[in-house]
Amino acid sequence: MMLVRTELKPSSIHGLGVFLTESVMAGTVIWRFDSRIDRVYSADEISSLPSITRDFIETYSTWHSAAQVWVLCGDNGRHFNHSNSPNTISDGIAFGQDVALTDLPSGCELTSDYTTICDAVRLNGLAFA
Repeated sequence: MMLVRTELKPSSIHGLGVFLTESVMAGTVIWRFDSRIDRVYSADEISSLPSITRDFIETYSTWHSAAQVWVLCGDNGRHFNHSNSPNTISDGIAFGQDVALTDLPSGCELTSDYTTICDAVRLNGLAFA
């Protein structure tokens, strides 16, 4: 669940990105897993869905290998784009929280290192690179 105000806009990194509409200080928690808005899917649930829905979930979710689940952010959090030099850091795969690494101005695109938030990327590389 996003804990700061954001909006979606075209990204110079990839497709849509999530951009701050307020400034945040270094150390501010930007996103935290919250089951009231974020959805967890088992492999069996995903396999029972139409292929177009499976593709959506696998594109916009993070894979948690130990729990064997996909976690889909239910808000703008699913539009963090990857950066090798991200401006946020996550303390865990899918169920943790993302924190601002530095002071971030309003209008800044939020980025994350996908290898730290998704086992599928960490194990298989970046699918879109």
